[in-house]
Amino acid sequence: MDALMRLLLAYARAAVAADDGFAPFGASMAPDGELETSSAEELDVLRDELRGRADRGELLAVGVCTDVVVDVPASRAIRVELEHRDAEPLTCVLPFRLGEERPAWGELTSMPGERRTWD
Repeated sequence: MDALMRLLLAYARAAVAADDGFAPFGASMAPDGELETSSAEELDVLRDELRGRADRGELLAVGVCTDVVVDVPASRAIRVELEHRDAEPLTCVLPFRLGEERPAWGELTSMPGERRTWD
């Protein structure tokens, strides 16, 4: 899950710095450790695609990254939801504020996640 986190967070941070945000995207890890990114127009479609591949035994872990608004303190954030087929899910949130030259990043926090891919 660390490899997925690094990949997703790096891409999201670059997208925020370049374009002030991003559409939802994901990444997956095959049982042999190979990483692959994926995207879809809608978050539900992305999740369904990952769930289907997981059901076929093609995936060991998945991550979904979204640009969200957080309440305390009010700002935007990168949310990364990570799941491993054999471990508890994890959600990480990295708040940011857009500045004139570059984003100002907050502190990365993590919390228990929600199982969405493997039942």
